[in-house]
Amino acid sequence: MSRVAENRTQRLNVGALAMTVMTVIVVAMTAGGAVAAPTADNTRARAAQPQDLEHPTKALCKKASYKIGYDVFSSNQPFAVSLTNGLVDAAKRIGCAQIVKTVDNLNGPVAVGNLKTLLNEGIDGFVDFQVLANYQPAMSKILKAAKIPAVTVVGATLPGFPQVGLAPFETEKNAAIYMAKQAKKRFPGQIPYFLGGAEPTSGPAVLARYKGAVAGIKEVYPSIPSNHIIEVKTEGVATTAYNTTLSALSAVPANAVVLMQAVNDEDLGGMYKAAQARHVANYLVNSFGGDSYGLSQVCADPKHYVGAWYLNPAGWGPVLLSLIMNQMNGVKVPHNTDIAGFEVTHSTPFLHCKK
Repeated sequence: MSRVAENRTQRLNVGALAMTVMTVIVVAMTAGGAVAAPTADNTRARAAQPQDLEHPTKALCKKASYKIGYDVFSSNQPFAVSLTNGLVDAAKRIGCAQIVKTVDNLNGPVAVGNLKTLLNEGIDGFVDFQVLANYQPAMSKILKAAKIPAVTVVGATLPGFPQVGLAPFETEKNAAIYMAKQAKKRFPGQIPYFLGGAEPTSGPAVLARYKGAVAGIKEVYPSIPSNHIIEVKTEGVATTAYNTTLSALSAVPANAVVLMQAVNDEDLGGMYKAAQARHVANYLVNSFGGDSYGLSQVCADPKHYVGAWYLNPAGWGPVLLSLIMNQMNGVKVPHNTDIAGFEVTHSTPFLHCKK
């Protein structure tokens, strides 16, 4: 059986935008030749034999049933809802996997307690979507002691376990570059202010999103003054994003061009509403994640929303299922699986925005 070295990074290009047509690309790493998934652009395949993580099948069912624990930070945040539905639906399709879900509501001690409860219920594997970094080491220790395989959504890393994430620095950088280039066209000759939403409590992996966004702005505006770049601590909550952005905007001149980007769609929505409340005349935002809320905002206000960096949240669920099933079956998986994403705009066909 082919195995994957644990320090290998796998990238899943969940979409590639060309002439506004979406192409889904999923390539996984094992030893051997190179074959893309059925819908893949073969020119994008790596020099490795693919494992179609996006479409788990009954072939993963090496025994009659698997009980998979799943803790998620929210039962109603749109990205989390889409990811959860994708995971549960994928498990139903293969038939042998049961998802046992708990919700921690952004409460670390509750998340740890949920994991202990799931272990008492006899889970065979664990999918982690707990996002507070300070509590992940405790959860990792519990899982290792119980010898239960796990995979985490980053979010916050789960020490010693594989993770599915979004190449945080690169994806936010690419999104910010796109927005900054639109700003140069819309506001030629002006140096903007950049307000970047940050979530330090989720740890380095999420803070890298903010740093990537700053790098993207600087690439397009290399002479931007340091006092034009403002970190806004949104902490992943739209109401916090709104309040902290209101305060930050008080230091921005009334006639300035303002660009804003955050760690997720809801954070950015709070920042956007703050700009409206402050009656900022010239501003652009770029959503990040592409959940139902973010995409609806792109359709509703194309004047200010240049678009969204689309990460296909529902598609993460099948990938997570493939990774945890493989581990429960004794198959090694890549330590990092990165979701690349791509920019969508008001004119992207699958958004079905009204003109």
